[in-house]
Amino acid sequence: MKNLISLGITALVMCVVMSHQTPTPPQNPSAPLPQDTLLNVKGKTALFIGDSHTANFKNGWQRRLSDSVGFVCKNAAVSGKTTYFMLDMAVYKLSDNINWCFVYGGANDMYTHTISPQEAVDNISAIARLCQRKGIRCVVITGFDPIQCTRTDNPYYAKRYAAFQHILLTQGVPGATVVDTRVVALKDCWDPLCHMAPSGHAKVAKRVQSALHLASQSL
Repeated sequence: MKNLISLGITALVMCVVMSHQTPTPPQNPSAPLPQDTLLNVKGKTALFIGDSHTANFKNGWQRRLSDSVGFVCKNAAVSGKTTYFMLDMAVYKLSDNINWCFVYGGANDMYTHTISPQEAVDNISAIARLCQRKGIRCVVITGFDPIQCTRTDNPYYAKRYAAFQHILLTQGVPGATVVDTRVVALKDCWDPLCHMAPSGHAKVAKRVQSALHLASQSL
């Protein structure tokens, strides 16, 4: 009888203790990684969509990034194109075997007078939605600082490009990670439009890898 009473008291105490414990919240798989956690992406396929700033196929920032982290690089960048073309390219190129999609656009949009900064951001946001539907991680690149790095005859280009970047960085792109790559200096540019020298491509690649916490692969 005493044993039964003892067991009953023990069970009651355990119930009281458990009722006051704080339940462990479920883990969120989409939560950002801790700062000291590096992501191994070796063998993952990355699609790069962009314009001339990503169309340096042999030595561009996307090639340097891919070589460093082990991406299988698929470059769909085409010189002179706007974000409208890039959205079409995403519809055509995004497939189930793509793991990451990097979008670096807006320069040609901002050089014209017909595409607004918000319009370009909307096109990039549409690419991010396509990626979400397919389970592809989308990364948006802001590009260089146009005020510091460009010297063109177009008086509106730098201000329009800066306005486009401001929207990307303050409004964000739902479903995508926006990486601020305004780390390029004027000396890293080869021409007035800041088509980058090797030093500029290296800086962008390093910034993207650091921002995404991607692990380097030993050669």
